[in-house]
Amino acid sequence: MNELIALVDELEAVKSRQKALAEKEALIKSDLLELMKELGSEKEETDKGSVRIQKRAEKDYGPDIRAIETDLKERKKLAEDLGDYTVITVKESIVFTPPKSFF
Repeated sequence: MNELIALVDELEAVKSRQKALAEKEALIKSDLLELMKELGSEKEETDKGSVRIQKRAEKDYGPDIRAIETDLKERKKLAEDLGDYTVITVKESIVFTPPKSFF
């Protein structure tokens, strides 16, 4: 039991660091984007790596495709609710739920 508690403690510490690092990464990327736009630069090379501005188009395929997507999602949810599906494989993993004070 002590080993389990120690591992959960270590996992909690790792998850806390991951959360803090993800937040820091988002801020740095935001600052980089702003700075690169100010400099008029699309790509920068450094000894530590390169950064570039990536652009992705947000696409709308029109009402017909949106309706088909909505219908598909509704059908999948209904099949899930009714158990109308085939289980191909079952994978095991650990789910860590931090205490409410974590957030």
